[in-house]
Amino acid sequence: MLRRKNQRFCMLLTCSALLCACNTGDDIANLGGETVTSETVSQNGGGYTDGVYAYFIDNCRYDHFSYDEYSAHILKENTQPITDVKNNYAEDAEWLCANPRNRFTFENCEIVQFPDVEELSAVTFNENNLTCDEAWALIQYWLDKWELTDKIDLDENVRDSNRVVKVNDKIVHALAKSVWDENDGSGFYLNDRGLCYIQMFGSGVGVLSHGVISDYVEAKTGAVSDKTADPYYIAGTVETGGSLQEMRDRSYELLDGKTVTVGEASEALNGFYTFSDGMDYEIYGVNVIKVEDRYVYEFLTRRVCRDIPLTVTHYGHISDYVHSYVMDGDMGKVYVADDSGVYAFFGAAGRPLIKELCEPQTNILGLKDAMQTVYGIMSMDYQCNIDRIELCMGYYRSAEEGSTGMAFLPPCWEFTGHSDVSGKTIKIDVDVLTGEIGFKEYGMGND
Repeated sequence: MLRRKNQRFCMLLTCSALLCACNTGDDIANLGGETVTSETVSQNGGGYTDGVYAYFIDNCRYDHFSYDEYSAHILKENTQPITDVKNNYAEDAEWLCANPRNRFTFENCEIVQFPDVEELSAVTFNENNLTCDEAWALIQYWLDKWELTDKIDLDENVRDSNRVVKVNDKIVHALAKSVWDENDGSGFYLNDRGLCYIQMFGSGVGVLSHGVISDYVEAKTGAVSDKTADPYYIAGTVETGGSLQEMRDRSYELLDGKTVTVGEASEALNGFYTFSDGMDYEIYGVNVIKVEDRYVYEFLTRRVCRDIPLTVTHYGHISDYVHSYVMDGDMGKVYVADDSGVYAFFGAAGRPLIKELCEPQTNILGLKDAMQTVYGIMSMDYQCNIDRIELCMGYYRSAEEGSTGMAFLPPCWEFTGHSDVSGKTIKIDVDVLTGEIGFKEYGMGND
């Protein structure tokens, strides 16, 4: 049974032919005749990080940040014109769901609409490109918006996130301006629990809160208001949710007593994001949160690069370090609680510098061929259900020293689902340009 969703399809691609998995020691994959288990992972240069096993195929390793190296690995055979892949997409997806192999299933699989593109290329992001003055100006913008400019001295209150110093025999975080360039814009914050909380990175705003919800709860219950809480822990419960298309015409009473539709509230996001050329954002989900006797809208967003949405990650999701990369994703949570617009935010809002890693390609690996490759590499004993198939940009942050803010984004088929045995979430990524495969299993599962 298939569920089609009229949304952009997201495609995830793996970096440097890598296999990442979390397992209890059972066979998880077979690579070139070698069965990979948790034991062979540790023996073959893999790593165990926060419950995620990582395996790396050394003979396929190359530098994805290099134009020449990535271009040299682009498939010369077994590809199809993008127009043909798009035209055959629905039929191919239905065929996959009707003809599962190994111990894969596709029950209630969601097939997201193929994006409107005619060519694809891999890119790199340089996320940390804000200067100290630009970051300062962003903080000043929000203080002006919240009418707090006269109440907070930025030079005396904005602190570096990583550097501590000794002042009057006390260990405190260093003032941000003094160490911004030294730390390559790695982050600073303005924290006044009574007024607001802003966390900045070299890529832009990471966390933002004026504490509208905590103020409302304090007025209702007497609980102490903490402005740092709102982006991380909302003092309410999710009452309902869905796609923006499904939720657009529903209306709820917000914290200021005004009844506003979800669609009207979503307009507050216009102008919130400021991107470089080739970047945009999309709202991929909406939650309606009940706070005491009224409501707040939580908009789930992700960035879009060259008309292809980035793969999604979630707050609390564990990133796994695989050699010099972090297998990651994109995510934004934007909160609207009254008619003043966006009042809290958590996630990625940067305006990265984009660099091509290859010439735009008009031929890619088809969906059926990609899945057949997955069948060939995964163990016959691995049991899982694929819940969603989509086309998106994978996201791999560099963990190498001196590469802060650098990320590798390849276009890929992303197969998302869950393990029937462990209950954990899985992602299987196939690069549509190079055919590389990545696998990841994470989450609390049935433990």
